Amino acid sequence: MISAALHPQETERLEELLRYEVLDSDDEKALDELTQLASVICGTPISLISLVDRDRQWFKSRVGLDAPETSRDIAFCSHAILQDQVFEVPDTLEDDRFSDNPLVTGAPDIRFYAGAPLVSKNGMPIGTLCVIDTEPKKLDEKQQLALNILAKQVISQLELRLHNRYLQRMQKNQQQIFAVISHDLRSPFNGILGLSRLLQNKVDTLKPERVVQMANGILESSLKVYQLLDEILQWSRSQLGAIQVELKATSLDPLIIESLDLMSDSLTLKNLKVTHDKNVNAIAILDSNLTKTIIRNLLANAIKFTQDNGSIHIETKFVGSEVRLIVTDTGDGIPLKLINELFNGSVASNLGTQGEAGYGLGLSLCGEFARKQKGYLSLDDDYKDGARLILNIPSAS
Repeated sequence: MISAALHPQETERLEELLRYEVLDSDDEKALDELTQLASVICGTPISLISLVDRDRQWFKSRVGLDAPETSRDIAFCSHAILQDQVFEVPDTLEDDRFSDNPLVTGAPDIRFYAGAPLVSKNGMPIGTLCVIDTEPKKLDEKQQLALNILAKQVISQLELRLHNRYLQRMQKNQQQIFAVISHDLRSPFNGILGLSRLLQNKVDTLKPERVVQMANGILESSLKVYQLLDEILQWSRSQLGAIQVELKATSLDPLIIESLDLMSDSLTLKNLKVTHDKNVNAIAILDSNLTKTIIRNLLANAIKFTQDNGSIHIETKFVGSEVRLIVTDTGDGIPLKLINELFNGSVASNLGTQGEAGYGLGLSLCGEFARKQKGYLSLDDDYKDGARLILNIPSAS
């Protein structure tokens, strides 16, 4: 038996396969009908939509076969994705590549195979539409043409399926955005308007310390509005595909310092002590704009859940091939019910130590932006004196 070589663009091919979000999904009628049609046209008892994953071929649809997947190293489809047209094996016992293959010498006793590659719109073969028989066989030109056409229809159905899933997510996210705007944005705006009217009408009778208190209230509410609008803008740009990622070796210290400067008013309002262990050697492969957004959101989260006169600590360190940017606070910690939801999708709002609205979008954006830079976010479960959130990103060294 001779196993197929990897595709010349294997990494890109696997990324394209994952883009379809179809692996290990349930049976779907539209795809099953195409598989059945291929079996009828080609006159074979077995027909499969086979998706070639890293170590396996998984069958999205199957006729005449019960197994949901097989190992990739014995898969006929691993050979087929290396071809531009239908890959055909008329008699497996006469082909050195397959004569002793376990799928030939045992169930399902393959003697004939023909597979048309499933080529995505980006030109990557993610699998095949294949037909199999237990007797030697050869497709005629019309059958080969039909198999190619049906393979293109499989891709069309996968694209349609992906588009529908995207629309469903957009609708869900849109509803969530409207809820955030109507609730979280309205509250600080009401605070700004109420305090502004009070100052306008009674500024001559108010004591100076009361004026300062109200001015601080206006500033605090304004900062909340800014933070929320910034998150909504970043989320919208991400959903519309307007964010261009430019990865290059970059020092983290200047990004941290810039972010701290932007958050200085919020830190002052709660009298929070901030320490930053500078590390000039902390250079990572990252996108500066995305990383600054992550840092701002991690800081905003720390400020929100830390009591007045608390502290926030920022440091960077090397762990293996990663640089870790660590934000530690002495706040209330993250509620257990939210820990599993962090970084994956928008989570429900929680109030901060001074009743600050929780935006939900912030940490979701952080997780998404980290992944765009081949990094990820994590939570230190062992830290119990507040919260410790970590941005893990590839090192430049």
